[in-house]
Amino acid sequence: MILRSTLKLSQKLKIKSFQDYENKVSAFEEWYGHLFTVNRIQYILFTNAYSLFSIILPGKGINNISTFIDSTNYWLSEVLREAGCENMVGRFITNNNGTIEVCKTNNRGILGSMNDMIFNSKFYLSEYQLTPLEISKRLNEIPYGYLQYKNPLGVIKQMALS
Repeated sequence: MILRSTLKLSQKLKIKSFQDYENKVSAFEEWYGHLFTVNRIQYILFTNAYSLFSIILPGKGINNISTFIDSTNYWLSEVLREAGCENMVGRFITNNNGTIEVCKTNNRGILGSMNDMIFNSKFYLSEYQLTPLEISKRLNEIPYGYLQYKNPLGVIKQMALS
């Protein structure tokens, strides 16, 4: 798995150095991670680079790469089940259990979409007090310009068919 982490998330996970990883990987293996704060509570946005399928997870208790992977596996399986993509759980989770390489972010289009997701998440968390699971579901139903105005849930369902 390739984790393209922002500086904020890398500092939280105590990752000292980044690698430059430019090799192509499968659509299931490249992920972006970013840390953000709402009302002094930390949250992590974890996004698939190909489909923009995303999860929001609480940042509390996540202080190294091992706890990060355990938490993302749990939350990812919950969000996929909630979205009706139970068959995708094994594909993402089993690919996450291998070697994890933490790299610099390299795609501004994905980061821009993630900034939109964070803006929406902050609104849902502060104004509506939605849970991270409910927010993840909503984020995956929003169309994004990076995906030619398709939504991440639709793209991930297409991935399931291939």
